Amino acid sequence: MDTPENYYATLGVPLNADNETIKRAYRQLARRYHPDLAGPEAAHQMKRINRAYAVLSDEEQRHSYDIVIGGVIDLRNGAAHPRSRPQRFEHPIEPEFGGLNIFSTRGPFHAELSIHSSMGVVSAVKGRQTTHGLLIAGGSFDGKGSIWQVVQQALQPQIIQFEADPALTIESLRELRFSEAGSLLAGWGRLSLHVWDTLSGQRIWSSSLQQRAVSAPYSVDTTLRVELDGKRLVHTALPFLPSDIKAPRSWGVRGSDIESHLMGDETPRPPVVCLEENIEHRSFWAIRLRALSHDARHLLTLSCARVTGNPQQVVIARRWDLTTQTRFKGMRPQILNSLELGQCEECTPPYAASLDARLVAFTYQGKQLRICDTVSGTYSELGTGAMGSSARVAFSPDCQFVAVAREDSEINEGVVDIWSIATGQLIQKLYHPWQISALDYTERYLLVALTDGTLHVWNGADTPTF
Repeated sequence: MDTPENYYATLGVPLNADNETIKRAYRQLARRYHPDLAGPEAAHQMKRINRAYAVLSDEEQRHSYDIVIGGVIDLRNGAAHPRSRPQRFEHPIEPEFGGLNIFSTRGPFHAELSIHSSMGVVSAVKGRQTTHGLLIAGGSFDGKGSIWQVVQQALQPQIIQFEADPALTIESLRELRFSEAGSLLAGWGRLSLHVWDTLSGQRIWSSSLQQRAVSAPYSVDTTLRVELDGKRLVHTALPFLPSDIKAPRSWGVRGSDIESHLMGDETPRPPVVCLEENIEHRSFWAIRLRALSHDARHLLTLSCARVTGNPQQVVIARRWDLTTQTRFKGMRPQILNSLELGQCEECTPPYAASLDARLVAFTYQGKQLRICDTVSGTYSELGTGAMGSSARVAFSPDCQFVAVAREDSEINEGVVDIWSIATGQLIQKLYHPWQISALDYTERYLLVALTDGTLHVWNGADTPTF
């Protein structure tokens, strides 16, 4: 059994240190090891300091930690002393250390606030800027979630709870989407999709995905719309479902069904079908990612396929127009652009698409982020370095920046890199004490969820434009 790290020694405080002593020690160490002052090589030590402070500054976590280390570290000279209750102190917190256990290099983002959830690991996070403030939704591994509202940089006390349909198979919520005004929220995994009213948390619609060839949550996408007359629509991009019930389920990866559902009306509507390849053709074709534009007018697909003249399987990105009509007023989607982006074996998750379904990103050769513009027909690469299996990527809504959490090693654990897409430059690094479980970029805010159940909101109001 590994010996637990001595957090008291990390901060240089006695075992019976009160909260003010711990906070003062943390600030002194943060000044000494902040990357802007001590250089990037100090980042690893700063993360150890942050982790120690995150535990010792929380009364419940500190109590549990003391119990764990009681049989390993000699506590006789301090554990018997009573510990003071948490108190408020009037000493101002320096802006560069606001939030205390998170920090960053110099750049446009600054820590705005932190949310301590009770849901455990946050499996998905999504934000939406509304006329009233910022809505934040977090989903968990047990199909439940919470919605918070931030108004004028203050977290509101009311928390809206929501959960998946218990009649369906319970699974983790891996993706979340808000409607434009934030009144609706959609969430899904691999087996089912749900829609909730964000004011009450009431589930208003659910659909099973088990008949579909859903290989991963990113092979499904959803947009929500509320019409002027109050009608609520959910548009969903799904793996193709052949009308022939005897057809192999695997055919679904060769095409996409764009389904539109009017909530409250159970009358089925025929889907708009986007076939990447002749459905019975023997050539290999498998769609990895589907992304709908926020207005449901365009579809982006990222596929792995075998094409004529190339013995290797290649990655193909396509942008579809879903609004093209036939002579008889039917819908016939058209491919606007199709791009080959490299060999399949060199292109791996994480995948990410922009809000307008224009840009798509994926890991290339294990150490770069390849970004494809499906409108201009070009692609570029960012030298991000190695990407771990739990890496996360998120585009800014204006497609100028991309946030990358590599999660490839202990040194990069909890670190978010902010890159400029136009210049290919790294403009800022954001540091967190725990591994990143979910990431979302909304308007000027970056939302970062950690494996300890906390969510951190970074304000990028000072982000430059290019």
